[in-house]
Amino acid sequence: MLNDDDVVTRVREIMVEALDLRLNPADIDPGISLYSPVIQLDSLNLLQLLLAVEAEFGGHIEDEDVMEADLETVGDVIDLVRRHVGALRTETAA
Repeated sequence: MLNDDDVVTRVREIMVEALDLRLNPADIDPGISLYSPVIQLDSLNLLQLLLAVEAEFGGHIEDEDVMEADLETVGDVIDLVRRHVGALRTETAA
């Protein structure tokens, strides 16, 4: 079972991989805007990121949950995954 630090670390790693960021995952601050020049998230990148998260943790995050999360920062993405990681693991086990 993943602990909170594992989730944070893995989400940062997934962001670097899925968004092809030239950053060390440990250098991604949770407070940084997803739309900053560093991350440059757009709708296609968001989809790629969410698909990578779902593939890593198993399961599916509903579109409604993504919309309700109002993703503005890296921390918002981490929080979204934190809220769903247990459910994602449970879905895959069922």
